[in-house]
Amino acid sequence: MTSRVRTIMIAVVMASAASLQASAKTHSRSIVVESPSDLPELASRNSEAMYLHETGGGQTLLYLEQDQGRTLAMLDVSDPGAIRSLGQVSIAASSPYDFVQTLNDSSVLIRYRGHIGTAVIDFKKFKQPVLTEAPEFQHLTHAEELGQGGLLSSTTATSEAQVADRQYEVFDVSNSSKPVALATLEGVRQRLERTETGTVFLLNNTGLTVIRHPAVEKEYVIESTYVN
Repeated sequence: MTSRVRTIMIAVVMASAASLQASAKTHSRSIVVESPSDLPELASRNSEAMYLHETGGGQTLLYLEQDQGRTLAMLDVSDPGAIRSLGQVSIAASSPYDFVQTLNDSSVLIRYRGHIGTAVIDFKKFKQPVLTEAPEFQHLTHAEELGQGGLLSSTTATSEAQVADRQYEVFDVSNSSKPVALATLEGVRQRLERTETGTVFLLNNTGLTVIRHPAVEKEYVIESTYVN
């Protein structure tokens, strides 16, 4: 251990000891720590989970899951120095849940705890979010956004043997209340992606599958033409 690292560690230990003997400081020149008592009252209530959402109007909202999943408290955190409450709203959740995957600009996939089901919460009307049950995502183990309005899910490989037998599913989630399964690919052994055009290449024992995004391709052509 170098003398500099040793000095830093000693300083950290001393600072920790001091904080136990006196009221903790919550501000320094570079860091501000705000406790629940410094924030709107909704922030001090027991919450199960939280989710950040960017609205089309430039606001950033933080949703707090409360009351065993039945309530979402809403905080406007656009300005971290002036966080304000927007109230709370009831949703039709049957039990506590976790936010597991953003589907598009206005919706998120949730999974009820205990793996008893999945649903989608739509934030198009951000002060009146709507929950819709989505059993088609029940067996989703790993997912990622696939451009605008798409979702690519896959089984999670826990060993080298499973890598060569990975299953992928492609969903259209542009209408979050009615997701559509477009394709299921078994035994995918390799995946490549060309980010410029939003193209995904999947290879399995039946050959090559290509997932395209015409809108992204069009933007790429326009940008390439302009640059050249």
